[in-house]
Amino acid sequence: MAQESIDDFIQMAKDYAKAEKELGVQHWVFVSIERKGEFGDRERIYSYDLPRELYERRKWVIRWRAAKLQCQYPKDSINCYLSYYDNRLGNDLKLTDDLRTLISCKAQVSKQQRLIDEYVAWHSTNDLFFDEENDDGLMKVRKKLAQKVANVKAAEERLKLKIKEYETERKRLDTASR
Repeated sequence: MAQESIDDFIQMAKDYAKAEKELGVQHWVFVSIERKGEFGDRERIYSYDLPRELYERRKWVIRWRAAKLQCQYPKDSINCYLSYYDNRLGNDLKLTDDLRTLISCKAQVSKQQRLIDEYVAWHSTNDLFFDEENDDGLMKVRKKLAQKVANVKAAEERLKLKIKEYETERKRLDTASR
């Protein structure tokens, strides 16, 4: 495998950010502070539901709260748990996994398209006999790109279907609880 440079990782992060922006992902974090008693019983003492930006800027508040609770319950173990999620989809692991898959597929398409554009631009300026329509390597890569685009569409449809199922289940549970 070829050695990857830091620029590749930065570009990959940009591709992921672009895909998340296109999908309108709202990053949130659920923070739960729990205590574990002497007999192994767990109790949630405090919880926060915050935008991830706010959490990243105000981590000290969570640490301060955990330290205060440790002083209140000196014999118990105080643990802080974080759960990152998209606010539109809720904290459902199944939806989060599908969203990550979709973001990854979109990032792969962006990367592949960028590589094709760079290849065509370089060969158009440096290769006198370059024929974009008959280049074997370029045709193979475009076939792969078409497959990746199909994967994006399939992932979008799968996510939309699961969101519908999730919303109907949530509505059913809401009406049943009333």
